[in-house]
Amino acid sequence: MTEQHALYALNFVWRKTVEGKMREKQLTRRRFLKDLTLTCTYSTFGVHTLAARNVWGKTPKGAGSKESATMEYRTLGKTGLKISALSFGVMRLSEPAVLFQALDMGINYFDTAHRYQNGNNEKMLGKVLKQYGRSKVFIATKIPPYYKRFGNKRLNHQKSMETMMEKSLRRLQTDYVDVLFLHNITNPEWPLHEEMLGFCQKMKKIGKARFAGISFHTTGQTYVDTVDRILEAGFYDVFLATLNYKSPPAHIQALKRARHKGVGIVAMKTQAGGYKPEENISLNPHQAALKWVLDNQFVDCAIPGMVNRQQLAENAGVIGKKIGWSDRKTLAAYYDEVKDRYCLRCGSCTSSCKKQVDISTIHRCLMYWEGYQDFDLGRATYRRLPPTENALACMGCTAPTCNCSNGIKISERMRHAHIHFT
Repeated sequence: MTEQHALYALNFVWRKTVEGKMREKQLTRRRFLKDLTLTCTYSTFGVHTLAARNVWGKTPKGAGSKESATMEYRTLGKTGLKISALSFGVMRLSEPAVLFQALDMGINYFDTAHRYQNGNNEKMLGKVLKQYGRSKVFIATKIPPYYKRFGNKRLNHQKSMETMMEKSLRRLQTDYVDVLFLHNITNPEWPLHEEMLGFCQKMKKIGKARFAGISFHTTGQTYVDTVDRILEAGFYDVFLATLNYKSPPAHIQALKRARHKGVGIVAMKTQAGGYKPEENISLNPHQAALKWVLDNQFVDCAIPGMVNRQQLAENAGVIGKKIGWSDRKTLAAYYDEVKDRYCLRCGSCTSSCKKQVDISTIHRCLMYWEGYQDFDLGRATYRRLPPTENALACMGCTAPTCNCSNGIKISERMRHAHIHFT
């Protein structure tokens, strides 16, 4: 990058983009120059520098109209959509420049949701994709199938979900999404309820959604039951499911059955917590974890959440590489380090809790905080739990029943979550 280009990028982007964010994020000129240097570094991945593509500037004509030669593409089940194996979980991202770089790398599938960042996530993605070209990408969003009333979950009505869908489309600045997910299914019967089916069927019929799917973080046998029950119904096209190198074998086999029947498989939570490794692990556990997921041919794409250029470049570095012995050794060392806090979602503790605390979701809240380094997300997720399911009941509990077969000190972790998230 020449000095002239650097000055051009600095002056333009600083004036048009960064000034408005300085008050919010205390962004300094030194930090901006550091980010600009990183952008030049990552140009080796086929990424345009900020001089070539300003954050909200004019997109070069024809950009992204062809698939990247360095990206791998897979077919999303029976949908026929040819999507990038490395796709983008946008949930925690707030910097549009990272999306532009992902697009230039050949990433073409972007996952968001109605309630991410109170709608601002969809707005940011919509603004980027309108500039880049809607027809060149695939958008997936998620609508919540339930709401809370008197502290308990109640299924949404079809009309209210249609209203949320209209709002999401306005934010995304498009008249359709490629995949519409029912968000965070916790009961295998919910997607088959007449309100849920009616909503998805109508959205497909009137062209506001090309395909429909479900997302779920469930544990143990509920995970398997969810997959099998939805397969039996035969309506939904795509599953967005938790999957990583520590997933229970029964979960993996369930997803294989689904893919065999033509259901597209999108993998999330691929990093097994995303905790930072200690210095004694010489290889990168997060690249190894992503390799493990993509090495499974029943997986159509993975959507790791990426919040900066470093993470994007790191994940792009695994494309075309097979998982090897050294990767597996790294993953074993990584798990040995985090096993006292990473929940394997086996579900063995769920039935043992006599007070019906949602142990797995609370572990997920802690993972957002400790692994993703996102305390606000962990707290927000925790506070959405009904009072009957949060860890308040654990504060004075001395019952020895909630035992983890993998050695996590459940009572201690539950109290830790409640103290910090309330």
